[in-house]
Parts: sequence; C-alpha cells; structure tokens
Amino acid sequence: MSPIDQILIVLFLAATLAVGLLLKTNDKSQAGYLLGGRALTLPAFIATTVSTWYGGILGVGEYSYNYGISSWLVFGVPYYIGALLFALLLCKRARESNSLTLPHRLGITYGRHVGRFAAILVFLTSLPAAYMLIMGTLLSMTFGISQSLAILLTAVFIVLYLWRGGFSAVTKTDFFQCIMMFGGFIMLSAILLAQYGTAPLQTLPPTHWSPTGGMPIGSVLIWYVIALSTLAEPNFFQRAFAAKTPAVAKNGMLLSIVCWLCFDAMTTLCGLYARALLPDLDTPLHAFPALAQHVLPAGLLGLFFISMLSTVMSTLDSNLFTVATTFGRDIFGFQTDPKPTAQHTDTKENEKITKKKVDFLDDIVTKRTRIGLILATFIASILAIFFGSVIEIWKIFGSISAAALLIPILSTWFPKLKMNAKSAFVLMLASAVTTILWFAIKKIYAYSPLGLEPLFAGGIVSILIYMLDKFIIPKLKTSHEQNSAINK
Repeated sequence: MSPIDQILIVLFLAATLAVGLLLKTNDKSQAGYLLGGRALTLPAFIATTVSTWYGGILGVGEYSYNYGISSWLVFGVPYYIGALLFALLLCKRARESNSLTLPHRLGITYGRHVGRFAAILVFLTSLPAAYMLIMGTLLSMTFGISQSLAILLTAVFIVLYLWRGGFSAVTKTDFFQCIMMFGGFIMLSAILLAQYGTAPLQTLPPTHWSPTGGMPIGSVLIWYVIALSTLAEPNFFQRAFAAKTPAVAKNGMLLSIVCWLCFDAMTTLCGLYARALLPDLDTPLHAFPALAQHVLPAGLLGLFFISMLSTVMSTLDSNLFTVATTFGRDIFGFQTDPKPTAQHTDTKENEKITKKKVDFLDDIVTKRTRIGLILATFIASILAIFFGSVIEIWKIFGSISAAALLIPILSTWFPKLKMNAKSAFVLMLASAVTTILWFAIKKIYAYSPLGLEPLFAGGIVSILIYMLDKFIIPKLKTSHEQNSAINK
C-alpha cells in the first residue's frame, strides 16, 4: 500500500479517536451514558443501526467469493425478514418500556436470577471476536504488521475512544462511518462496471448463480433460523431503547432495511468480480481487499480501505459497548431501581436520599461498564487470534444466542407468551448447554448427533421446555387439583 493510502487511513483513525476522546456527555445518569439520554433522532438511528449491523465485511467477501449470489440469500434476505419482524412487533414496545438493556427487561419480567443468567449469555454471545479478527486483518494488510499485533492495537484503540463518550461516542462515530462505508463500495462498484463491464461475470462457475451456491439446502436454511436471533439482538434493542420516540425506532428500522438491501447488492457484485478477476486467491477472506488492490489506484485504494474499516469499526465498537454494558449494568450491577427509605416520612428527605442512591448507582454502573469494556475487549482479542474463520465465529455465537434467548425475550413483550420464571431459567440453561455440546461433538468427532445442526438441537430443547411449561404442566396441575378435590 502506498504512503498516501496509509496517510489517509491514519487520518481517519485519528479523527475517530478524537471524536471519542473529546466527546463527553453532560448526562451522567445510566440512561445518559448507556443510551445517550434516549435522544436518538431518525437520521442518527438509521446511521448507527445500518453501520452496526454490517460489520462482517470480510466474511461477506469470503462467502460471496466461494458461493456467489447465495451470499445475498444467506446474509441478506433472512436478516431483512428478522429486522422487519423486529420493526413491526418490538420497536414500539421496546421504546415505550423503561428498560435499559435486554437482561434488565428479562430481570423485570422473570426476576433477578433469570436476568443475570441472560446477561451472562448476552456477554458471551455478543463478544465481537469476528469483527476484531476482521479489523486486525485489515490493519495488518495496511501497515504490514502481524495480524496478532494488529488485533491488540485495535483493542487499545477501541477502549480509548469508548471510555469517555459511551453510547454517544458510538452513535457520533457511526454517522461518519456509515457515509464512508457506502461511499467506498459505490466507488468500487462503479469502477468495476465502467472498466470491465459484465464480461468477467460470464466466466464464473454455474454454482455462483445458484440460490444455494452449490451447497446442501440445509446449509442455507440454517442461516434463516440464525437470523431469528435478530429478534433477540441486544444492539437493536439498545437503539430502540435510545430512540427519541417509538415512531423513530420503528421507521428507522424500516428505512435501515432499505439501506441494507442496497449495500448488499454492491457487496455481492464486488464478491462476484473478485472471484472472476482473482480466481486463484489463496485466502477468500481477503477477497475485497485483494480486489481493491487489483483495481484501484493509490489514493482511491486508501479510501476503499477506510470504507471497510468504517464498516467493521462501527459494529465492533457497538458490540463491545453492549457487552460492557451487560457486564456493568446486569452481571455485577443492580437489577432494581433504588427506592426511598421507609423510615423517613418527610417527602423531601426521601427525595434527597433517593437522589444520593441514584447518583451512587449511576457512578458504580459507569465504572463497572468501563471495567467490562476492558474485559470484553481482552476476551474478544484472544478469540480473534485463535479463531481462523469469521463465518465459524458467527455460526457458533449466533446459534447459542438464537436457541437460548429468542423465546424468553419474546415472552417478555407479549404477556400471553409469558412463562414460569423457573422454566425460563431452565430453558435458557438447557438450550445453551445443548447447543454448545453439539458444537463440541461436531468439532471432535466430525459429525452431528441425529444429523442435527447445533442450532436446531438447542432450538428443539428450547421449544420442548416451553411447550412443557405452557401446556403439559398446567394440565397436570389441574388434574392433580381435581383428584384432590374428589378425594376430599
């Protein structure tokens, strides 16, 4: 990479760091640090949601290089459906609630133990190891350093600019990063079409035009089930909680889907060109960077790398902050709001005591969130160094999240779906353990028990426990009560 490209990238990183270091919210409450004061406007909502949900840019390049247009049907369509359901069913409910986080919501509905266990699951499944790996790969290619060192430098960089600004720093940088991610791919797509036309695309293998990319249909369908984890996506709920109004949350999500559709069209096109122009690429994960280096001159290459870095960084910082929030607010923080002390009958005295408790609570949560930020960044960095495939990381963490959290979270927003608190805890524990065991067996013995993918195994356990709680146990209780009455 030429010096001018490297200079452009350094300037971009410096500008991002400056925003985070200079930004300090005046609202010191939990809602201020964790949700930006619930003041997210429609443009800011769209920018942060669009950029946050699209961080796996190298993973998309890897998949489209190997399997063609099926990339759109795997990483596009199922998530549009999930986001549409979220917009129609959950956005308004989420914004109208007083919840700060997903585990907080589960704690309100099912009690502290369920909320804390859900927080542990969110912490583990939202760790952005895949995005740390992608960021490290891009910086390694940019500056010619080892990937491990690039990952560690990324970790330090992210902590520095999130430490002070919190959620506000995330949304402010996301706005700029969203513009850059679209600008880079618009530029590359236009140059490819102008310079090469459609002739290279005619040399692609026939499977690249197949909806499944030549893979078994089950390998594609599993991503449609994983995409249901969108309904339990902490980042989506965080933005819905932070929206200025319920209408901003709903309309922002619907407009975000349109933006994703346009962006997916460009990334799929670029992936097809990468396979056509560079058919012997050793590492498909590098499809987009290699294509850009093959096509773009100095200066424009740097701008395209900034586009990819923006796409990854916006997701990486959002996920890290979500995980840090989960640590500070829900695992080692407080699950309930402070209440006035009973022995004081004076209203003003109660207000003073309550304010002191609130201030203390806000200070503790902020400090613990920052500790969680360091811890989450460290763990994500270690996972990124030892995992080689972005797709593998997505599949494992997405499967655990969808199997364990989807039903309990949906049940908190729809009273008729509500479970018994003990059953909710058992459901999350059993489905998570089942999914992890299935992955372990598949990894060790190279086969899945009963021919089931880990996600389906965990999902079946989740559904069975839910059905048992809602239908079987109530009937058994009713039958027992009737028999007791007859015996009496």
